[in-house]
Amino acid sequence: MEKERSKKRKISFHKVFNLFSALFLLVCISVYGYRFTTLYLENSKAKNIKQIGDTIKENNASNKNFKNIKGDYYFVGSEVNNYVKYSNMLWRVIKVDKRGNVVIALDSSITSLAKGSSEFTSSSIYSWLNKDDEDEFSGIFESVLNDVPQYLTYTKACVDDESDIKKITCGKFTSDTFVTIPTLLDYVNTGGSSSFLNTGSYYYLLNNGKDGSSWVVDDAGKVGNSKGDDLLGIKPVITIKRLSIIKNGDGSKAAPYEFEDGVSSFVGNYVKLGDDIWQVYAEDDNNVKLVLKSYLKVNGREVENKYSRSGYKFDVSEYGSLAYYLNNRYLNSLKYNGILEEFEFGNGVYNNYDYKEVLKSKVKAKVGLISIGDLMFNYDIADYFLSTGTPDNLVYFYQGDGNFDTRSSNNMFNIIPTISIKKSLILEHGTADSPYEVKYE
Repeated sequence: MEKERSKKRKISFHKVFNLFSALFLLVCISVYGYRFTTLYLENSKAKNIKQIGDTIKENNASNKNFKNIKGDYYFVGSEVNNYVKYSNMLWRVIKVDKRGNVVIALDSSITSLAKGSSEFTSSSIYSWLNKDDEDEFSGIFESVLNDVPQYLTYTKACVDDESDIKKITCGKFTSDTFVTIPTLLDYVNTGGSSSFLNTGSYYYLLNNGKDGSSWVVDDAGKVGNSKGDDLLGIKPVITIKRLSIIKNGDGSKAAPYEFEDGVSSFVGNYVKLGDDIWQVYAEDDNNVKLVLKSYLKVNGREVENKYSRSGYKFDVSEYGSLAYYLNNRYLNSLKYNGILEEFEFGNGVYNNYDYKEVLKSKVKAKVGLISIGDLMFNYDIADYFLSTGTPDNLVYFYQGDGNFDTRSSNNMFNIIPTISIKKSLILEHGTADSPYEVKYE
């Protein structure tokens, strides 16, 4: 009997071992099979994901307005679907370069500055566009771009001096520079006056002439020269890394290409306060600055006001001045005035082509104005004052088409005010068609 029981126990152990072995094998096959299948699917998916330059080239393979010019693929003409959305702003693709990077230009100018007689990399325009860790007033534009190290690479722009538009050379290039402006070569290769880069307004090109003058585009799209002392539009140009992947869009204006994972900045977004639409033009850790997207109106009528009795100083205590009107009668008329924060804005003199002097001289108020050196989104309307003066006590105003000029402070102009509110009040991003509505009651 004992031998039979022992024999049975041995047979039972063998069966258990086989069972566990089978289960172990089944688990291994399941785990490694799952991992193999997952990796296979991921690799297959990766093969179907195309980099941004490849996608644009593939989408425009049969497009006669997408041309290979010495290895770079340019969009040529005005009617082209080359729109890109980045950092809450609308851009246009200039070209897909030889390396597969995508060079884009902002659809419209974002500020106006004088270029001076120096080359681009030595100008205040360069400083306004690009960050310098040792200069707190540099990189005003770069600072509003979303995650530059992840999405952008240095822009390689031709900086040769040019005297003949028909004989453009490229021997020198920008280096270690994220943001430039359109080059003369870019403008010619995209079609010149027939190009999407002809926006009907004046702006600077990157190159100088042999005589030290600056190449510019005028409101008719023609190229010419300026001594560099004119305040003209600045149209930033950046380069998207070739490794970026298009996530949405088809390149049309209604559905521009999008490649970002998300945007944290509110600059460029639209906010609705009462019946008014405002746009964010600056922000800090706690607050955002907003500019009205239309002329100031009362009872449906546009309001005009002189700047002051004398000079460019924004003085809220000067009865009858624009500063007094904005911070008293206008402020008191706003149903949402309870959420407005007092804020600082530039009120200095623009001299020697240096926007920094404007921004260093600040004034505080609850309602202010745009100054030279700020981002400007209101290029489609004209004849409004800025809070910027000249050495001879005149005041700058925007006269339209990318041009700025000066007038006596006694002149009457339309008004585009600025305000500030806490960033915490803006919980979502808003567009021009669907602005985010802030609750203030």
